Amino acid sequence: MAYTDKQKLIETNVNYTSKDFSTIKADLIEYTKAYFPDTYKDFNETSPGMMLIELSSYVGDVLSYYIDYNYKENLLATATEKRNVRRLSEFLGYKVPNKTPSVVRLKVTTTIDANADGTPNYGQAPSSIDSGLQIASNVDSQILFETTGEIDFTSSGSGDPAISAPTLDSNGEAESYTLTRYVRAVSGKTKSKSFTITSPSKFLELDLGDDNVVEILSCTDSSALTWYEVDYLAQEKVLKQTHYSDDTTRDSAYDQGDATDSLSTIPVPYVAEYIKTNKKFISKFDEDTQTYKVCFGNGLFRFSNSGSNVDPVEQAGVTINGTNIADIPGAIGSTIGNNLNLGETPANTIMTFSYRVGGGATSNVQAGELTTINNAPDGVTISVTNDEPSVGGTDGQTVDEIRHNAGAFFATQLRCVTKEDYTARIQNIPIKFGSIAKSFVERLDGGTLLVSTLSYNQDKQLVQTPQLILQNVATYLNQFRMINDQVDFGFNLNETLFSGYIINFGVRFEVNGDRRSNPTEVKLNVIQTIKDFFKVERMQFKQSINLNDLQYNILGLDGVIGIKELSLFQSRGPDSDYAANRNMASFQGDGDSISGGESGYGFQYNFTNAIVDGVIRPSVTPSVFELKNPNQDIYGKVI
Repeated sequence: MAYTDKQKLIETNVNYTSKDFSTIKADLIEYTKAYFPDTYKDFNETSPGMMLIELSSYVGDVLSYYIDYNYKENLLATATEKRNVRRLSEFLGYKVPNKTPSVVRLKVTTTIDANADGTPNYGQAPSSIDSGLQIASNVDSQILFETTGEIDFTSSGSGDPAISAPTLDSNGEAESYTLTRYVRAVSGKTKSKSFTITSPSKFLELDLGDDNVVEILSCTDSSALTWYEVDYLAQEKVLKQTHYSDDTTRDSAYDQGDATDSLSTIPVPYVAEYIKTNKKFISKFDEDTQTYKVCFGNGLFRFSNSGSNVDPVEQAGVTINGTNIADIPGAIGSTIGNNLNLGETPANTIMTFSYRVGGGATSNVQAGELTTINNAPDGVTISVTNDEPSVGGTDGQTVDEIRHNAGAFFATQLRCVTKEDYTARIQNIPIKFGSIAKSFVERLDGGTLLVSTLSYNQDKQLVQTPQLILQNVATYLNQFRMINDQVDFGFNLNETLFSGYIINFGVRFEVNGDRRSNPTEVKLNVIQTIKDFFKVERMQFKQSINLNDLQYNILGLDGVIGIKELSLFQSRGPDSDYAANRNMASFQGDGDSISGGESGYGFQYNFTNAIVDGVIRPSVTPSVFELKNPNQDIYGKVI
């Protein structure tokens, strides 16, 4: 029976909240009963009509699922597919790393002969072993590491390296010495790939063909012009790095210009500066191909054929200043426009990329595993090993990690506003421009930010941050700081000012031991506990020392039943059984040298007056406590 005119006027009641199979099926049955009462009455589960209703319910259920799924995958908080989470994160400006490399501190040694007078013959020591030394694992030869800094064993190049006691000949005279240097290394190996580009193309993409690219080291065209990687194509200023070998004012990576011997043990291979250039590209990981790709801009050079030079700022950047137009490939043509806001696209040239591949959890090797040198320089005899296991290698971030990191990254807005923002940026300066071990930021009246910093030397001891590194940090912060913020590092070339203060000390203890315990073993355990308590990684600017906590740790050791004395000191007189005429300080509070102070130590401090209820507070000036030489500055006995 067909609808009557009256029935046609009846408004259909559709429940749009029904999304699952059973609800949709029930709604379809009710709909059929309401609007087709005379047309279909057989609602038995085995009837043909019920089959059609169930098929329709199935299709509705599936469609409802995909609608909900697609909506969910468009929100960062609810997306579950990694490719979607990655793309949504990119909308927030967060570049997701695929794999992260492992880092390690390598011990490099060499042997030199002694001179006739028994002194080391530094003339035999290898010098200027540049970065890129490749070290393979002795367990898995496929796991490779490359050094990221210079290695210089000569005394004139980087301060005296650590030297062993001499090997004696049969006559008891010095025959040879072993020199030791430490250098940072990162997992992976360097690869190179070239692409021939003919006609220009907007937003040209090139596929590197590798799935584990951890860093693009360089990009050059056939005219030997440098192209720079940026975070986004609209980025106007690029952080340029100048290697020390390209700087006529620096002979080595250790040359700081005004640095003292204590500072010269910090390698700084690159100087940072910002330039304006249109030769730029971005890199990204393609989830579809599972490979890394690079993408260029959409513009070409604009010029006349007069043979004049290209303006270095407006069109090409400072890297090609003085280059003749006739020597610049791909400059003619306007088929794709001349918009250089998003960078230049290459044309009629060969693009060559140098990049590092590796990383992953498998690159976290154990101590003593890195011993094989694959590319030792000719005529150089060195040995390497890693005293500590490598750390930091991961197989990429999980979906949850990406989601949280993207949110945090977006919240920063690529700017420094608070003191904490500046501290985080300072600590994350690229390692090639220097390393900051400790930092403290204090906002003064007038908007000035006083930044206190300290760095590690090769032996992981705190030293004043060299001026060159501070210049790099200041340059690096320029793109993030607020326009009204002025950054002061408290360091002046013409005056003796200090960016951060180091307070060195010694530790003296006397403990009561259990008669049933071995006194020597108890003493060694106490010394190790003190070393662990004062690890330099744990000490920060303006951090107090709670001796009560240290006492608690010592009392928890087997064989210790009491503590007679536990104190910190800088000076011990000749009446001491533990250290005679020792003064573990080199400077007074105003920076003046201390007569008779021990070389290489920090600032003088009155530990006796500073202790209150077992807590030693640092000085007002931002300072860090450091047990500089734990093997010789801890004195004690077991009673």
